[in-house]
Amino acid sequence: MSRLGVLTFLACAFNCQAQLKMESLPGDGIWVDPRFEKTNPENRIRAVVWFERQFLGDGSAFLRRAKEFDGTGRIKLRTQVLTALKAASESSQKAAQEQLSILVEAGTISSPQYTWIVNGFTCTTTSRGVEKLKAVPGVKKIFHGGPVRRFNSPPAQENGPEEGKARAPATLKLDPFDPAQNNPLWYIGKLKVERVWKELGITGKGTLNVIHDGNFIHSPWIDGTLHRNPGEKENGRDDDGNGLVDDLHGYDFTRDTGNLTRRTLPPGRPHPSVLHGHQCVSIICGRGSEGYPVQPGLAPEARWAGVIAMSNIEQAVQWAIEQGADTYSMSFSRPNLGNYRSHWRKLMEHGAFCGVHFVSGAGNFARDQPVPVQMRVPEDIPHAVFAAAGVQRDLSRTPFSSQGPVEWKTEHYREGRVNKPEVCAFNFRVPLLSPPGGKPTTTCSGNSFAGPMFCGTIALMLSANPELKPWETREIIIRTATDVADEGFDFQTGHGLINAFEAVKMARARK
Repeated sequence: MSRLGVLTFLACAFNCQAQLKMESLPGDGIWVDPRFEKTNPENRIRAVVWFERQFLGDGSAFLRRAKEFDGTGRIKLRTQVLTALKAASESSQKAAQEQLSILVEAGTISSPQYTWIVNGFTCTTTSRGVEKLKAVPGVKKIFHGGPVRRFNSPPAQENGPEEGKARAPATLKLDPFDPAQNNPLWYIGKLKVERVWKELGITGKGTLNVIHDGNFIHSPWIDGTLHRNPGEKENGRDDDGNGLVDDLHGYDFTRDTGNLTRRTLPPGRPHPSVLHGHQCVSIICGRGSEGYPVQPGLAPEARWAGVIAMSNIEQAVQWAIEQGADTYSMSFSRPNLGNYRSHWRKLMEHGAFCGVHFVSGAGNFARDQPVPVQMRVPEDIPHAVFAAAGVQRDLSRTPFSSQGPVEWKTEHYREGRVNKPEVCAFNFRVPLLSPPGGKPTTTCSGNSFAGPMFCGTIALMLSANPELKPWETREIIIRTATDVADEGFDFQTGHGLINAFEAVKMARARK
């Protein structure tokens, strides 16, 4: 063998050895979601398919594999897991492609789309077509992903300049953050964030927070911290080759557009529903400036990007990972998913090994839903999703705030009762920011805003120590929380109120 051949062989051997081990899903045969049997055979439905080879095999694999990578930093682990997930997907695609093409040509399925965050694919079919999917090589589990939903096209430019406005001005620049420039809103002091800025000098710099919401209004509160996809230009083309056109600052995967503004702000007083995404961003990394005289964001030098997705959660999370997201904030809930909960959980477990911290509010359903279903997907996912319940300014529990425990008895995950939420933050009468500027004159309530406070704290922690893996971050947040209700853990406030100063200090000490 020539010297070049030896080097090539050694390089190949090293890469093969470096490739992380994939696991097999347990069980004999192919599992099919029983919900298909209850579906009208004429209705088109979304089938979500898992191939047998996954990074996490059985339902207890998350904690087992977390121990396996105890000595590996988050950045390196992200690269290794991402490489392994994509390699597994490519291999499975090659084996499945011929049979899938046959099913498409026969009209049995349509719109097949491979995913790598969970090794599998999604498609549109009927309950009759599901039986044909079992013939695709490598298929192991088939989930009922719900009915096929139709959505309106994105607003056209001729509907008015505001409706066509997709992005923030690229010229908006911010000076380095000065903690004394604008008065912080009250929750920043309560969470001890000011001490993080002034005593530790940590402001969130270097972190990217992806916010999954339903609408984003641009304003100077949030435009200065807006992420820009380095591989994309605003030219109507897919410059970075990821299949998305003009995904500069995020993407609406439901309507296939880079325009994140679905609803514009009507004249008059602020509308909390229209400003929902704007408010979540503001809490995480909003910035005060001239004409915007308060400081709303916990991590004012962090960056953010927005994603919108209904049935396309896989594409949204994949985009976030490839952009290098550190956190992924989700202020929404999905009830009654049945076994399909397992898919959401597997997706976010894999995403956590790619270095993403998934964060959610605990939900607002304490008054009309029983335990253990007050907390739903995604906030009920253990280990990989961090949920924040809500308290009021005086630290009393907010009556509508969902509480735990939750229960996991799906076909794939069977722990039974799981303790939730992790911690609490503020969710009642939070100052609502108006895009035109000025001091807030009204408020908003809901666990949608407790989650971003959790997310902003994590951004500060990762700014202090970028190598913290999600399960390490979770441990620190829990250990440093301030008990506010029954002594120790409770199902209403978790381990207590977030203490950003102690959490960031401990994160930095572990660097």
